[in-house]
Amino acid sequence: MDFFKIKKLAKGKKSAGGGGEAVESDDDSAGGLTPRGLEELKPGIGERTNAEAAAEGTGAGNGVVEEEEEEDYEDDDDFITNEVKRRLKELRKNSFMVLIPEEECAEVEDDSGEEEGGSPREWLETGVGDGFPLCGFDSLYDKYCERMLVFHKMIAQLMKDPESLNTPKKSPRSASKLASTLRSLSFKRKDELPEDCEQLQQQQSADDPHQTLETAYVAHVSLSWEALHCTYVHLSLIVAAQPDNPTTYSCAAQAFQQFQVLLQRFIENEPFEHGTRVEIYARSRSLLSKLLQVPTFQVTDRKSNAEDQTEPAISAPDLIKLLEESILTFRLFLKKDKRKSGVLTGASHGHAGSSIQQVQSSLDKKEAKVKELLKKRKGWKSKAWPGTMEEVQLLFALIDIKVVSRVLRMGKLSKEQLLWCEEKMSKVDLTENRLRRDGSPILFPC
Repeated sequence: MDFFKIKKLAKGKKSAGGGGEAVESDDDSAGGLTPRGLEELKPGIGERTNAEAAAEGTGAGNGVVEEEEEEDYEDDDDFITNEVKRRLKELRKNSFMVLIPEEECAEVEDDSGEEEGGSPREWLETGVGDGFPLCGFDSLYDKYCERMLVFHKMIAQLMKDPESLNTPKKSPRSASKLASTLRSLSFKRKDELPEDCEQLQQQQSADDPHQTLETAYVAHVSLSWEALHCTYVHLSLIVAAQPDNPTTYSCAAQAFQQFQVLLQRFIENEPFEHGTRVEIYARSRSLLSKLLQVPTFQVTDRKSNAEDQTEPAISAPDLIKLLEESILTFRLFLKKDKRKSGVLTGASHGHAGSSIQQVQSSLDKKEAKVKELLKKRKGWKSKAWPGTMEEVQLLFALIDIKVVSRVLRMGKLSKEQLLWCEEKMSKVDLTENRLRRDGSPILFPC
């Protein structure tokens, strides 16, 4: 792009003398000047032209010539100003073009949230659906890792002092104190992780370490299911949009194989461990930080695989099969958690014992309907991956119900956790004997 040659104009005026004719030279281009430099040059040009006009007017003794020269210079100044404005406008336009992809991505997220009509408590800015943006998935996964780390620190802090788990339960007074603390945490402020979560962590650790471990365990189960489900949906969309995509996922395949193996070993070893599921999980998690930690898929370039023949190329469809096996293993992990917790106390008595019963009743009805719909599809076996998309959605609905059911079985349930259960179940619609499931993620409250 050629910019207006300001220095040429100035030199042309100077060489013209009194003839009033501007001569342009081929030297000194102003193409590299910044907008600030252009503004600084303008007064200098005006001063030189005024001085030249005064000298010419004195030498010629003709006022008419002086006025004509001033008018010519004013026209030149106007032309320079207009040219500078036009060039700056083009520069702004070109620089904004670099930001268009990010702005479009944000607009897609906002539009998806408005279409699904969620409340402020939902993570609908990272909704999963048609046209699900990569930046939305990355944002969701980052928040998932943040919350998993918060609850992992709660487990690690208690496991440093195992004797604290042998202490008797606190008095009802301390339980009511915890309930007031939980009620003071606003659900709308769940993005503010550090302050609220540290306060909750300290209060729960001081009152009931067993309840703290159960909260961390249930949170890990709920969060990991959201991450596992969103990863599967996202990869399915990639395969549907680009079936011949040459991208390979060797590193991600290894990570998901490790995720599956750790879960399988936990399931196999659990009958031989002492303590409850929560205590066994806390001990295992403190030793194996990747237990129940859903990995992200890491893109591996095809060229690196060609150079290293020892690493097989894993395509997106192959990675989806590994994800399907991981989801089935996760479902088995949930089914093995059959030990019921104690009677609901603390926060649940304070705000809504009847509300919990209503949610549990609705949950039982929906579970019965989903199982009834699955029985009608005789071709599907529970240990194998469903063959149709309708059966896949029924499987996902069953896992949703199992996760919510485990949350409701907690010894203490906060208001925020109960609201999460209600919103999660509102996304499973079974009217007219047909499943309509909203797969947009809702992260477990901190």
